Amino acid sequence: MQLRRQDEVDSKFIFLVAYILALFTADLPPENIIVTLSGLKYFGEYSKTFSRLATLIHGYRYKFSTAINIMSSKVYIKPFREFMIRFSQALSHGDEMISFLNREIDMTLNDFNADMNRKIESMNNFLAIYGSLSSSLVFLMVNLTLVSILFDVGTSALYLLSLAMVAVIGLLTLVVYMLYRPEVYVILKRNEKLVGVVGVTLAGIIMLLQRNYISIAIAGGVLIGTGIFFRTKERRLSTLERHYVAFVTYFSRTYHVVSNLMDTFLSVMRGDLGSMRPLVTSSLNRLKFGVKKSLIFEMMGEESGSVLILMMNRIISATIELGGNVKEVGETVSRIGTTLLNLRARREQNGRAFEASVFAMQGASSAIGGSLLALIQVFETIFSSNAINTIFTLGQVSIPQLSLLLLAILVALSFANGISIAIAYGKTFYSSLYFVGILLIITALSFHFTYVLTQGIFSGIFQGLPTITSVPGNI
Repeated sequence: MQLRRQDEVDSKFIFLVAYILALFTADLPPENIIVTLSGLKYFGEYSKTFSRLATLIHGYRYKFSTAINIMSSKVYIKPFREFMIRFSQALSHGDEMISFLNREIDMTLNDFNADMNRKIESMNNFLAIYGSLSSSLVFLMVNLTLVSILFDVGTSALYLLSLAMVAVIGLLTLVVYMLYRPEVYVILKRNEKLVGVVGVTLAGIIMLLQRNYISIAIAGGVLIGTGIFFRTKERRLSTLERHYVAFVTYFSRTYHVVSNLMDTFLSVMRGDLGSMRPLVTSSLNRLKFGVKKSLIFEMMGEESGSVLILMMNRIISATIELGGNVKEVGETVSRIGTTLLNLRARREQNGRAFEASVFAMQGASSAIGGSLLALIQVFETIFSSNAINTIFTLGQVSIPQLSLLLLAILVALSFANGISIAIAYGKTFYSSLYFVGILLIITALSFHFTYVLTQGIFSGIFQGLPTITSVPGNI
């Protein structure tokens, strides 16, 4: 469940007001509208409020305004509570409800736009701090490793430090997720979710079996392939939603003229529908076979895989079935769709900058880990000589264990950063697998090549130095 402040507007509330507008254009009585809204489970908490409102009006015979005043005091979502009060006042004073609801939609869109822009700005600042903090954890690991070697603290402290760092990384990612999690806009089937689960499981098994940089690179390739599957779906969906907004405008205007669904579909098929053409063709074929109109639009939304298309289709379908003003409702939902897509596009632009900085920091952190491992091996070589060992003793650290700890921290950092990139883009968790895979490959390559390069540099420096095996008793 998404954590949302009680004074924030969400897209579901915007679609709710648009649905109410569609019902009023059909000249339904307010009592019937309340009953209709109470049965729409896909509006979630809003439908529950209308269900209680319908019980007060029809079950206990409360007046409409009295029932709304009672329910508004129990609604904790500020925009919805204020809307209910204005809605009751408009009905009591006999206002023109279609004009009132259009004004409400415009005001709600402005509030939603302002809230999202503020959230995007705060997200940019927070993610910049998050990236710096997550990368600094590797520097902390390096410092404490050197301290543990110089003062012979032992490897137990390194294990505890590694667990603490992984916990901090996980906590930071959870905070980012809870604060800036995007709204769900992709409908994933069960078999598609299974692809993601299998990809993550396979990558985890590969890393656990080998526990080296090669297995991390292979696991990264597996996750990249899995992430590309979901990334391709979301890109195709983004194009489809843009074409759908244009389709709704053309469809609603045509239906307003011909007032026949079959003729409207045939008319819009003559135009350029882009990626919407297969869905419209399927809907036309279902209509020819006598499928119910509401089911046609519902199936179109589900087959598209887009929550935006599904919600807008439900509003258009209700308008057609109840005899409302399809043209006005179509232009309204088209305006809503355009606003939501523009906000999503702006969030994606900001995500690109964060993605580039995370890739750079991940490469630097992995390089530091590889150079640390090579440096410790050099220390062991230097301090293993009898001359130096009698003067200064170096703490014993297992190189394989230290390598495993460093790789574990970098893998955890890769998963955390990949999820954060997806959140910055406004993408789903499944799309983050693509970024996690890239980060794992960057980690493996940067860690290994820096280790080899650093080891080669130091071995070249100390190659020509004589080896001291004994120390004279007297000078």
